[in-house]
Amino acid sequence: MEGMEKEGKQKILTVTVPSYNVEGYLEECLESFVCKTVLEDIEVLIVNDGSTDATADVARRYEEAYPQTFRLITKENGGHGSTINTGVAQAAGIYFKVVDGDDWVDSKCFARLVEYLKEKPADIVASNYTWIDHATKRPTKRQEYPYEDIEYGCVYPFSDIVDKVFIDMHAMTIKTDLVRKANTPIDEHTFYVDMEFVAFPIPYVETVAFFEDAVYQYRLGLPGQSMSIQKMQKNMKNHMRVLMRLNRYYHQVEEWLSTDKKTYINKVVASMLSSQIKIYVSFPLGSGMRRQAMRLEAYFYRHNREAFDLVKNPAVVLMRKTRYFTFPLVVAAFKGRRSSF
Repeated sequence: MEGMEKEGKQKILTVTVPSYNVEGYLEECLESFVCKTVLEDIEVLIVNDGSTDATADVARRYEEAYPQTFRLITKENGGHGSTINTGVAQAAGIYFKVVDGDDWVDSKCFARLVEYLKEKPADIVASNYTWIDHATKRPTKRQEYPYEDIEYGCVYPFSDIVDKVFIDMHAMTIKTDLVRKANTPIDEHTFYVDMEFVAFPIPYVETVAFFEDAVYQYRLGLPGQSMSIQKMQKNMKNHMRVLMRLNRYYHQVEEWLSTDKKTYINKVVASMLSSQIKIYVSFPLGSGMRRQAMRLEAYFYRHNREAFDLVKNPAVVLMRKTRYFTFPLVVAAFKGRRSSF
C-alpha cells in the first residue's frame, strides 16, 4: 500500500532520487547513502523518469545489493515534479527528502542527520549544504543564504524563523505526512518546481529544527544545467508558469493562514518574481524584455502587493525607483558577470 512501511519497523527517512539520464553520476549518488549504521532506517526510491541511457541498470545494481533500502521505480518521462510526486506517493518513511540523481550526500553527515531525525520531532529539519564545482570537484561555498541568528539543535515554532531564514529544497527534510496533507501535486513537465515543493506544505508546518552539517552536495557546472543563463532564457515560460502557480496557491490559502505563513509563502513568490526579472535583464537590449518586466511588475503590484514589496534585489529596486528607465544600465551591468543564476 502507498505510504505504508514494508516488513519490520517503519523507516525514519525516505530519500527520493529523481533520475533522468544520469548514468554517469548516479553511482556516486547512491553510494553516498550506503552507511551501515543507518541502512535499516532509510529507504532510497530511485525514480527513473523514462531515461534512455543506463540509469536503470545502475539503480538495479543497488536494488539487488541492498533490497531493504534501495528500490527502483521506472515511469514514463514527466519531469522533475513528477518524480517527486511519485516519491511522495510511494514513501514509507516518517521524513521525506529529495536528492537529485546527479548530486549526492556527504555520507557521514547524512548518517548523523538520520540519527538526529530520531531525536528531534520537528516538522522540518533544515541542514546546510555545499556547492561543488563539477570541473574541479572542489567546494565553492556553502549555500547562498546560510543560517544566521539561529541555534542549531533547537526546535523553533515556525513563526520564530520566518524573518530569519529561507529553507530551500536542498536543505529541507520534512515530515512525509505534511507533504501529503498539502494534497497539492507539483507541476509536471516543467523546470524550477523545487520552489513548489518548498512552499506547498508550509500551511501545515508548526516546528522547525536546524542541523549544522552540510549534508547535501550540490553539483554546479554540469552541461545544460537548468540554472545556466542560457537554460533560464530558453525555459523562461517554465519559470513564469511556476511563479504564477505559486501566486495562485498563495491566494488559495491566504484566507485561513497565519500572518507568518502568508509572509513565508510570499517570500517564495518574491524570490521567483525577482528571478523572472533577472531573466528579462539577461537578454540583449531590443528584445522587448523591458516591456515584459514592467507588465509583470504591474500585475504583482495590483494583485499581490506583499510579494511585490518583499523583493529586495538591489537592481530590481533601482529599476522600480526609476520607473524602469535604468533597465538598459542594469542589462549592461549584468552582461558577462555571471554564468548562472
